[in-house]
Amino acid sequence: MIFEKKIFARLVSFGVQTGIGVMLAALTGCAFLQQPAKEIKAIEVTVPAKPSALTEEAEAALKVAEQSVLEARAKRALWIAAVEHLAKAREAAKVFDSAATLTHSKEVVALCALSLQQLSAPPVKW
Repeated sequence: MIFEKKIFARLVSFGVQTGIGVMLAALTGCAFLQQPAKEIKAIEVTVPAKPSALTEEAEAALKVAEQSVLEARAKRALWIAAVEHLAKAREAAKVFDSAATLTHSKEVVALCALSLQQLSAPPVKW
């Protein structure tokens, strides 16, 4: 009980001391501390619109790449790298990234052509 009275007395005395200080600061110096409000100019930020479709060239390249993979798979000459690039091209097509779709599709076609050419090459003799 005595402890609670001491804490309460200290809080009251601290409050009185700071309260008087706050009152004096409010009466004397607060007017000088407040600065006039500055005009804030609105900045317009334009976000480029997300593409909603692939370009015709990218769509055509993806179809050709898929056909090339089917052809190489039918002849059992499909390379893993071609399948990986086809997966990357399909992922890029899902987010409508025409440039990446086109790049990966062209790589798929080139790899499938090389894998089919490899079939006509003579086997290597050790």
